[in-house]
Amino acid sequence: MIRKLKDIKSVPTAHGVGEKHVLLDSNESGCSITQIAVTDLKCGEVAVAHVHPDMQEGFYILEGQLNVILDGKETVCDKDTFVYVDKCTSHEMTAMQDTRIMTVGCVVESSRNKLYPMLFKPNRKTLVWGTEDWTVSGIDGNESVIENGTWANYRLNDVISRRPAEILGRKTARDYHDRLPLLTKIIDARQDLSIQVHPDDVMAQREHNKPGKSEMWYIMEAKPGSFLYAGLKQHVSPEEYRQRVQDGTICDVLCKHYVSKGDVFYLPAGRIHAICSGIKLAEIQQASDITYRIYDYNRPGLDGKPRALHTQLAAKAIDFTVYPEYRTESRDESYTASELLNTPHFSINIVETAFEHHRNMTKYDSFVILMNMEGDCKIRIRSTGDVVPLAAGASCLIPAAVADYYITPTSFSKDGIVQTTKVLEAFVNNYKTIGRIISDFLRIK
Repeated sequence: MIRKLKDIKSVPTAHGVGEKHVLLDSNESGCSITQIAVTDLKCGEVAVAHVHPDMQEGFYILEGQLNVILDGKETVCDKDTFVYVDKCTSHEMTAMQDTRIMTVGCVVESSRNKLYPMLFKPNRKTLVWGTEDWTVSGIDGNESVIENGTWANYRLNDVISRRPAEILGRKTARDYHDRLPLLTKIIDARQDLSIQVHPDDVMAQREHNKPGKSEMWYIMEAKPGSFLYAGLKQHVSPEEYRQRVQDGTICDVLCKHYVSKGDVFYLPAGRIHAICSGIKLAEIQQASDITYRIYDYNRPGLDGKPRALHTQLAAKAIDFTVYPEYRTESRDESYTASELLNTPHFSINIVETAFEHHRNMTKYDSFVILMNMEGDCKIRIRSTGDVVPLAAGASCLIPAAVADYYITPTSFSKDGIVQTTKVLEAFVNNYKTIGRIISDFLRIK
C-alpha cells in the first residue's frame, strides 16, 4: 500500500481540535495499531486534557511547536521532537505555532477484547416545544459519549470503528457500513411539536444522501386529555394538502389519538404525525435527522424567527393512503418478554419483570439498545460477569458479541417488595425467515 498525503481528504480529529489525514486505520492495520495520521493544528488551538484508558499514543512533530502537558508536567516541544503517551496518562497540547504532527495510536493488548454494556453521558437538546434527550446516537456531530468502563469519554462512533462486527453484529456492520443504524430519544413535549413527515430510504438517499426515517413511539407519561396526530383520517389530494397547509387547516384531516401510558405507535416513513403537549415518550428510529416540517402554528423558534417549512418536499414524501388503524397493538403481559414491532429497519421487544430475567439475543447478530421505561435495574453479561446499573429513563448499548444478559430489578417499595422493571429492547433482526418477513410486511403495511 502506498499513499500520498495530498491525496487523502482531511477529517476532524476525535476530540474536535484540528484536522487529520488518516494514513492507516484499524481496519487496515490488522494488528493493535488503531491509527496512523498526520494532524494539523492552527496556532492557539488546544487539545484539552484527556486520557486513553486502553490506548498508547506517540506524536512526532514534523513542523511547528507544541506546549505539551503530561500528567501535569509542562514541556515546550519543537520540530523533530517525539512524545510518548502511555495509557491512562493525562495529556494536553497547545499549538504555539501552526503545527503538523504525525500520530500513532496502539490499543493495549490486555484491553482490546473488552466488550461490555455501554452507558452514555447526557445529550439533551432544548427546543421551542420542550426537550429531547438523544440517549444513544451515532449521528455525526451529535454522537453519544460513553460514560463507563474502558471506553469512558470516547465517542461511540470512534469505538464502533475499532470493532464494528463485534459491536454492531457482522451482518449489521456490513449492511450499514459500520454505522449504528438506530437512534433513540426521550421526548418531553411541553408544547405541540410541528406537523411533520419523514422521507423513506429512496427519497432520503436521492435528496440528501442519507437514510430515511421510520420511527416508533412508546408513551411513558401522558397528562389527562393528551393526544397526538398520526396518519390521515380521510382522503386528501396533494392539491388539497397544499391548500390546507396554506390556510392552517391541515390538522382537520389528521387522525387524532388520545393516549395513555404504554401506548405504542409505529410511524413508517411517509406518515404525517405530530406529538402534542403533555406527552413524554421514548422514540426509536432509523439513524437519520431528516424531518420535513409541514406546519408549525405560525410560531417563532428560539431565535425569534419563524422556523423553516418544507411543504414541497413533504408533498413528495407523504403517504396519502388512509389506513383503518394507526395505533400499534401491544400485549399487556406481566413478567415476560413481548414483541412490539418487527419492521424492516428495527425490531422492538418489551421486557417486564420483577425477577431476574435471562435474555439471549445473540442469534440476531445485532447490538441491543436497552431503554429502561420503569423501575431501576442492573444488566449483567453472562459471559464476562460485567454488571452495569440502568436507572429508570436511562439507556445502554450491549455489543452483539456479548448480547446474552440478565435483567435484574433493583427498586423496592417502602414495604420491601421488588418493583417491576419495564425495558424496551431495540435491535436489528437478522434472523428472519421468509415466512416471517412476509407476515411482518402484512402486519405493518
